Amino acid sequence: MKPPSRFSRADWLALGLAALAEGGPSSLTIEALCRRAGKTKGSFYAHFPALGAFLAALAEHWRESFTLRLMQEADEGEAAGARLIALDKMALSLDFRIEQGMRRLAQLDAGVATICTAVDRERIAYLAGLHGEVGRRPEEALALARIEYAAFVGFQQLDLGLSSQDLHDCYRSFMRLLPRPAAP
Repeated sequence: MKPPSRFSRADWLALGLAALAEGGPSSLTIEALCRRAGKTKGSFYAHFPALGAFLAALAEHWRESFTLRLMQEADEGEAAGARLIALDKMALSLDFRIEQGMRRLAQLDAGVATICTAVDRERIAYLAGLHGEVGRRPEEALALARIEYAAFVGFQQLDLGLSSQDLHDCYRSFMRLLPRPAAP
């Protein structure tokens, strides 16, 4: 497939997430990205003044696409129980390689680490809110949200020798063990 003649900022960010998923943080050099896009460094610099600016934009793009968008879509459900179920399904549809790559990138870049920390807090707070809405006490809701989120991140980070599908299956099994309200 021939790349578009003019790459937009969104194209560079989508390319960055794909590169991160396939090759990890080492694939996010300006040279590697330009080679992958079939573009010159000038095209890259037209959108980002430096690699650091690109990495910050990439992490924010990940936050918006993999956290805020999911919360907004889940909020379209009526009851909190239905929103929890919808959120679980959306979480299982995410490309775990991008989550893994973003966390490895956070180990190398302080700005990305700050965004990852914010994402972790946003996700846990959102889950705790939903668990609270289904009738759990605040401390129980927060504890359950932390455990659920730790499992989500943990399944992605552990090298269990499992395929991506096997990881999803393990997480799906874990989710069935959690007490969930019935779907409406």
